[in-house]
Amino acid sequence: MSIKVGNIMSILLVVMCFTGLSAAAPTTLGPFGTPEKIADFTEGGHLETYFDVNFMAEWWYLNGDARLVASDGEKRDIGFFVVMSHQESPMFADLYQSPVNLSHLLTSYGIYFDNGTTIFNYTETFVPQAVVGDHIALWTPYVDYTYPDPYELKRLYGSALQGYNLNYISDDLEMDLFFQTNIDKTIDQADEPLNFTTYEHSYGTLHGSIILDGKKYKVTQAEGYMDHMIPLGDCPPFICTWPMSMHGWTWFEVTTKKYQAVAYAVGSLDDGYENYTYKHLTLLNKHNGKVLAEYSDDDITITETYWIPEGDYNRKRPSVVTFSTSDLDVTINAENVIYFDQSNPDPTNPIGFVDFMAFQPDGATIQYKGNIEEGSAFHEYLVSDLGVFYSNG
Repeated sequence: MSIKVGNIMSILLVVMCFTGLSAAAPTTLGPFGTPEKIADFTEGGHLETYFDVNFMAEWWYLNGDARLVASDGEKRDIGFFVVMSHQESPMFADLYQSPVNLSHLLTSYGIYFDNGTTIFNYTETFVPQAVVGDHIALWTPYVDYTYPDPYELKRLYGSALQGYNLNYISDDLEMDLFFQTNIDKTIDQADEPLNFTTYEHSYGTLHGSIILDGKKYKVTQAEGYMDHMIPLGDCPPFICTWPMSMHGWTWFEVTTKKYQAVAYAVGSLDDGYENYTYKHLTLLNKHNGKVLAEYSDDDITITETYWIPEGDYNRKRPSVVTFSTSDLDVTINAENVIYFDQSNPDPTNPIGFVDFMAFQPDGATIQYKGNIEEGSAFHEYLVSDLGVFYSNG
């Protein structure tokens, strides 16, 4: 089997993933706005040896819907996401004929502008695993991740108790942000088709500044979402990658005046397009941070319509997605899309994926017990290379 090194490195890690069975878990906050002094060691980083597997990935993901205001009064509305990630596996030493184990560090960001244009960028590097703790705090009650860039600072640090700080400099922008959440932390976990755990802070507020094209803007009217995900793998290197275990997934989070909804579904290879083995939907009151309702599996009907053929990627995607239950309907419209293409063009090695990542600034709807509200949404629709092969077979 011929493997392209660049594809292997990239496809083992995706910007975000929200799958599996979920359960609400108490946050490290007590009543809304009241911190409890509980050390939450799910905040920090991990190594594959902690789980007795030969591969793990881990990332911290933050998104935001914000209005930017410059000192001269100029206003710009944007959506954005930032990801800080790493992978740990003994396969990296073999791949690069290194005498020591290596850690794979990667960071990415995307910005959606109100004129329909987008920016997407990611960068990656390797460091000896023996010193990865110099860049990522391991097994701590806080996250502290500094990407090893000698020229441009990229750092995420903090905790739910104290809030999270993001200092991020790249060619296109500079971010100095603070994210504060009071939402109950939820835990998503599944063994199949992906073995992973996700810790979610589904709503919070953002403050700070962003510099775009050399101009500084104050971040106002900003709401955000954050999660921390750890997918595991324990299969022989170069034989399987995590996208190969599924057809793909659909995920979204919707923010309205009162509500926050988080929905996800994962399809197996046999499910193909439109069917999902795992389904989950959570509704929260964003003002008091409490989970109002959770639904899963047969409680949820997923309707995907207005399919768009993405011929350049040999895939299709729905532009309208609705999750429906007996008393809750959530609908998004995916129009402004960033394409994260990690597919492998060699059909004999279907090891990759394409992730269609969308932001909807307004018009997403939550209808709960007869009450209808509109707001913004982030959406992902991922299709694996092997999923395409099964669908076309």
